[in-house]
Amino acid sequence: MRKFCVEIQFNGKNYYGFQFLSGKKTIQGELEKALFKLFGQEISINGCGRTDAGVSAESYYFDFSADTKLPTNRIPFKLNRFLPKDIQAQSAKEVDAKFNARYSAKSKTYAYRFYISKHIMPLYNPTRYRIEKQLDFSAMQSAAELFIGKHDFNAFKTPCKDGVSTVRNIFKIDIVKSGNTFDVYFCGDGFLYNQIRIMAGALISVGLNEMSLEEIKVLLSSMKNRADNKAVTLPPNALVLKGVEY
Repeated sequence: MRKFCVEIQFNGKNYYGFQFLSGKKTIQGELEKALFKLFGQEISINGCGRTDAGVSAESYYFDFSADTKLPTNRIPFKLNRFLPKDIQAQSAKEVDAKFNARYSAKSKTYAYRFYISKHIMPLYNPTRYRIEKQLDFSAMQSAAELFIGKHDFNAFKTPCKDGVSTVRNIFKIDIVKSGNTFDVYFCGDGFLYNQIRIMAGALISVGLNEMSLEEIKVLLSSMKNRADNKAVTLPPNALVLKGVEY
């Protein structure tokens, strides 16, 4: 039995997220069907993390074990024959039996993408969130700095009964502007359910002078929950997983 780690890229528009859901079209479901066709074995995979419905990934990793003699460098080519065109393997490597695509990760980087325009721009709109008014970028950068470090992000997650700790460590947030588009990069040790979409919503609210820096501080420093946070959860189409560091 050999263990492999495969890098994939996918457009999440037509999927209910990564994780398998009975009766729903998911990235995991498509991958496991393709692996069965390739190896003739029932194979369960471990993804590097959950992605919400509609979220895409530029560089996502999963691991699996299989009894095969297939050369590692041939796996992406063989696997892509059985995958839809909006999910495609990019690379593969053989890994130690203890490797886990999720728990071996040191950091993950996501980007949330925006554009500023009074009118919908058809070439941007499918993958970017539109903002009609100009933003105070200085205020947004000050707000982003408040998220850096280890905090309880309970007020920045959609409530769910997963029982996991709401403390996360954010290593870096970069706001990159180019013309009327900009991307916000979030790098951390992991993220909670809808955390980035809510954090991005909070940054936009600050940029529009609808939230203050003091409000962000209060949400991070006290036992607040999602109901206390007036920032909206931004749509998933503008969120993309950029990469994972191991």
